Order: sequence, then C-alpha cells, then structure tokens
Amino acid sequence: MSATQTQTATTDQTNPPEIKIFARVASIPMVSSSLESINYVLTSNILTRQPYAHAKVFSNTAYRLTEPLQVRLAPLIVRADGFANKAVDVVESRYPYPFHIQPKEVATYVIERKDNTINGVGKVIGDNVTTPAINVAQGIDNVRSSTSFSFLSRPNSYFHRGLPQLSIILQTPFQSSTTTTAH
Repeated sequence: MSATQTQTATTDQTNPPEIKIFARVASIPMVSSSLESINYVLTSNILTRQPYAHAKVFSNTAYRLTEPLQVRLAPLIVRADGFANKAVDVVESRYPYPFHIQPKEVATYVIERKDNTINGVGKVIGDNVTTPAINVAQGIDNVRSSTSFSFLSRPNSYFHRGLPQLSIILQTPFQSSTTTTAH
C-alpha cells in the first residue's frame, strides 16, 4: 500500500460519509425555488432573522458533534443513501415531469385552471340558477300584471289556492281586539 492510499483510507475513516440524496432532492426546480423562498422570507423578516440564524448555527454545531457517530455508521449511511437514490430514480423514471418543471410553468398552469374554473362556475350558475330565476320572476310579473291585484277579491285565484290560510284571513273582516265572543 502506498502512502497516498493509506492517507485516503484514513481520511475516509475519519470523515463522515457524503449523503447525496439531499443535494439531489434540493436540485429539483420546485424544491429549490421553495427553499430559496423560505430562506428569503426567514432572513428578511425582522421577527425571524435572529431565530433563523441561531437555528442554522445550532444545526451546524449538532452536525459537527455527530461526525464521530456518522463515521462509525458510514457503511449504513452510504447504503441508505444508495437506496434513497434508487427510489428517486424509479419515481423520476415513472413521473419525470415534476423533476424538470419550472415554478413559473406551474404558476401559469394554476392561473389558467383558476380562470377556467371561475368561468365554468359562472356558466353553471347562469344556466342553472340565474336564468330559471329570471324566468320565474318574469312569469310572476306577467301573472301580476294580468290580474291587476284582483286576486284579493277572488277566492279561487292563484294565490288563494296556494295559500288557503291567507285566503281565509283576507276574506274575514278584521275584528277589534276588544271584541269578545261568547262560547
């Protein structure tokens, strides 16, 4: 064994393994854009700037403190990383679109769908609610104009047949509340 091979073997045993799956998932355009947006919001907001900076320092410190454990578990971590990459390969081969679409394309699609939905709902409401309501209102106006309020004097009018209680009330004279009836 040469000195370079010995040094590489020693370095591999003292450095934690590189986990590639996180970088791979973070390179997906939608994920990358989301992470950039979250980072921007957290660093630009006065209420979250300090806690976010402290959380980053804390997580980096925790990562460095776990390096000896990562070195010891390196074979398992590398194997798990390999399985995770294979799983992402399978998903990407079946559904390549989400791995390559840009955020602006998604935003455009969502806006178009929203506009189509709003137009479709407006048409459905117009066809199923507004138009029948207008037709009924016009029918009532036609009945009202043709009867010219004579329905109050005719017990067999449209309204009296539909509302018998109202017919009885309208035909009986009003009695004073002071009038008493004998039983």
